[in-house]
Amino acid sequence: MLFENLIERGSVSVLQHVMTFTEKRHSVLANNVANFDTVGYKMKDLPVAEFNKALTDAIEKRDRRGAGASLDFQATRHFSVGPDKKLKVRPSEIEGNNILFHDKNNRFIEKQMTEMAKNSSRHTRVTELLRQKYDLLRTAIRGRV
Repeated sequence: MLFENLIERGSVSVLQHVMTFTEKRHSVLANNVANFDTVGYKMKDLPVAEFNKALTDAIEKRDRRGAGASLDFQATRHFSVGPDKKLKVRPSEIEGNNILFHDKNNRFIEKQMTEMAKNSSRHTRVTELLRQKYDLLRTAIRGRV
């Protein structure tokens, strides 16, 4: 219980939400690539700006409540946090892609690969930060450097 409270109230919970977001977004983007030739398939994505805003709002709200407050992620159109504190996502169709092929597919593979690379880079950075946080916690628990 004490360990869960420590994680929920620190930066670890923020990093865990970002990690979950990047994992789920990677899955959505990979699905787009897998369905590149599927007739009628409409590419989907998770809105990065919406997630970033919701996470920033949750962090600011936690900071206003003071030390010891937990991260309270408010639901948006595409994101929510369940009672289990896990991030839930709802991908949406990519809009604004003016290219529509004869098979009604709105594919744009170069953009998908670029987004996958950016998402992968973000995931790698967050993974490293989270690993460092857990290393610090492990050191503190052991009581030695």
